[in-house]
Amino acid sequence: MAIWKNFDSRKIDYVKKLSETYELPIRVIQTSDNLNDKEIKRAIDLCYELKADTITINAPKFFNFKTFSFITDNILRRRKENKSIHFAIINPEDSNIFALPIPRYRFSNMVEIVKKYLCYIGLDVSNLDSDTFENTFLRKIKDFLPYLAVIYISDKSRIGE
Repeated sequence: MAIWKNFDSRKIDYVKKLSETYELPIRVIQTSDNLNDKEIKRAIDLCYELKADTITINAPKFFNFKTFSFITDNILRRRKENKSIHFAIINPEDSNIFALPIPRYRFSNMVEIVKKYLCYIGLDVSNLDSDTFENTFLRKIKDFLPYLAVIYISDKSRIGE
């Protein structure tokens, strides 16, 4: 459930009622790429109320230093305070999944997400070019499986290609 896309998704009672009415459990709460303290607190509250076990965080846009700093300064503390919740960072558009030079304010390396920030990966295949996904990532998927919290599957890129 993406709490940043729809105002109604922030209303715990409303979402809980929909989930029960349609017998559709909610397992993942997805935050925006402009994450701040208020939004992460809401996501954590939703996890506990809806019995979701994962928060996926959209990686901030390239020059969004404020959000990048908020995530990197707070993620380890939030994990310690909420041990029953898995925190995952979604690979950004045009991800580089291996250890090539990357900009400082960017989560573009999945290995860094796992090792440095001790987070799971929210893999969005539409953010990887097909060559990288098919020829590089799939060959090494065994190494990443323990760290994948959720996989977003799509046959289109973010721009609809």
